[in-house]
Amino acid sequence: MHELLAKSDRQLGMCLRMLYDEGMPGPLDVHSEINDKGKMEFHVLLSVDDETFEWPRKRFETMAR
Repeated sequence: MHELLAKSDRQLGMCLRMLYDEGMPGPLDVHSEINDKGKMEFHVLLSVDDETFEWPRKRFETMAR
């Protein structure tokens, strides 16, 4: 199980659109929680192997900057 961390609802939207557009196998598991600073963050869990996860991880890190 791998995880992408979205620190805002805007990043969450970008992440989900990116994954669905590229045909990532679903359903996607999304959890939200309040971090130490009192801000909402979203954890998108993907049940894929390491090789398959490498592409969305790199792309999301680039987009979320």
